[in-house]
Parts: sequence; structure tokens; C-alpha cells
Amino acid sequence: MVADKKKDKLKGIDETITKPIFKIVEQQSKNAYVLFLKGHLLGKLCTLHKGTTIIGRSVQADIPLKDSGVSREHSEIEVDGETATIKDLGSTNGTFVNNKRITRHVLKDGDKIQISSATVFKFILSDESEKVFHDELYRMGVMDPVTNIYNKRYFTERLKQEFSLAKRNKTGLSLMMLDLDFFKKINDTYGHLAGDFILGKLSEVFSSMTRDEDIVARYGGEEFVAILPGSSEEGAVICAERIREKIAQKPFIFEREKINITVSIGIATLDEDNFFESYEDFIEAADNCLYRSKKDGRNCTTCSSEAET
Repeated sequence: MVADKKKDKLKGIDETITKPIFKIVEQQSKNAYVLFLKGHLLGKLCTLHKGTTIIGRSVQADIPLKDSGVSREHSEIEVDGETATIKDLGSTNGTFVNNKRITRHVLKDGDKIQISSATVFKFILSDESEKVFHDELYRMGVMDPVTNIYNKRYFTERLKQEFSLAKRNKTGLSLMMLDLDFFKKINDTYGHLAGDFILGKLSEVFSSMTRDEDIVARYGGEEFVAILPGSSEEGAVICAERIREKIAQKPFIFEREKINITVSIGIATLDEDNFFESYEDFIEAADNCLYRSKKDGRNCTTCSSEAET
């Protein structure tokens, strides 16, 4: 009797083990997104909300693009549930889906859309968890982990675009390069944790004292850069001097240690008086100005017009 009960109990356990333990999970609804494969939003996943999303060069567009090859209101995507339809808005260069020019097209998951030689994106249907994962990958790809500002890769891509736009539209553009003076001494005296702390605080000051439209990034080591669209040399120098003075005025506190720092700054400006053949020449000019600031004793700002004298 006891043996039979034990046998029945083991049978029950055996059946439990062999039965599928998966529960049917209710499938999450899919949301519509566009993933940028090329252009200044490279790697960015943008949500397409229910209704109409305008894509174009205009700042009033729902997804504004810094691309002179894109019309002000280039195309629109209308979302209704999991159905999305793209429509060309009479753009100059056209809207292409999977390499075919369209006026109106019902999008499928994975369709590739091109609206200029510099802007390409893909239509995606995805759930929220996948979007969170992708957003984190994007952040890791464009942000510097120590300073939490843009990295050199992102800076280079944006400078190419801003440089091209400024030359084509004949608008001003300034590039600021900033270097922390005697950074090796800080690391040697206070340790590398203190050095990382200083870099983080320096990036906070740099970011807070530039405009929303400026692009601030870590260029490498203790060197930072800022792209200043529409800025004249005079405006860039005023901004640089405010940053330099702010940093020099107050020491940073790390584990009760007061650490005084200064920075040297170089500025290059693209305008009617300063013509650069390429964005690489533009970077070199700013770097030469930074070198001049270092040579002149550090804790100062040098701009292109001064470096030429």
C-alpha cells in the first residue's frame, strides 16, 4: 500500500517534469519606429506616434533633419495601428522605398527609405522592450562613458554635416577645442579616479555654458570640442572666455581635496574671411590655435585671426 502511494507520488512528479512549463505570454503590441542608417541621426530610433509624422529640413518638422538635400517638408508617415503609410510631399529629390521612387507606399517591417544621398532610414515594427534595448545601444555608441557627453565618432559625423551645410548656405560656423592644462599632474598627484572626476565636472561646465544647438564632445584624453553652428569668431571667443574664466575661478572638490584647474582653448571659424577646403582642415586650424594657447602660457584663448598674426 505504502509502495503504491510512493509510486503514484513519483508518477505525479515525473509528469510535472515532463509537462511543458511554458505559459503562453500575451504578445506585446508592436509600435512603429524609424531607425536612421545614415545621416546626422545615425543609429537613432525615432517613435512614429499614431497620426501623421512630418520628416523634413524645417525645424517645425516632427523629425527635423540637418540635410540640405532634404526638402523643408519632405515626406510624411501616417500610422494607424500597425499599418504605416509613407507619402512624398512634393519633395525636390524624391522619396525612395527599397530603391524605388514612390508618391505613396504602405510600409512593411524592414523597408528601407532614402530621401537624400545623406539620409537613409528603415521602418521597424517593434515592442517597447526592444526599443529600450536599442536606445541603450545607441547611447553607448555615441556617448563617452566617463563624461556623459558625445564621443569623437559622433562629433566627426556631425562636423562633416555642419561644415557642408555652412559652406553651402554661406553661414557662420565655429569650432572650439579645449584642453585641460597639466592633466597628467592631476592624475599623478590625486590618482586616476580624481582625473575622471575632473573630466566629468569639466564636461558639465562646458555643456552648461554652450547653447542647446551646439554639439559638445570629448575628442580624446583631456581634450574637448564644441561645434557652434551660426557662430561668428567674436561670438565664439566670448563663449570660450566665459567658460575659461568659470573653470579657473573655483576649485573642484574630490574627496575633500581642492583641485584647481585651468584650460587652454583654440577657435577656428568658417566665414567669408576664412575658407577651408575640408572639415579636416577646419579641425587642424582649431588645433593649431589650441597649440598656440599652450605655447603662450596656457589658460588663454586663441582664435584663427590671432594665430595668423
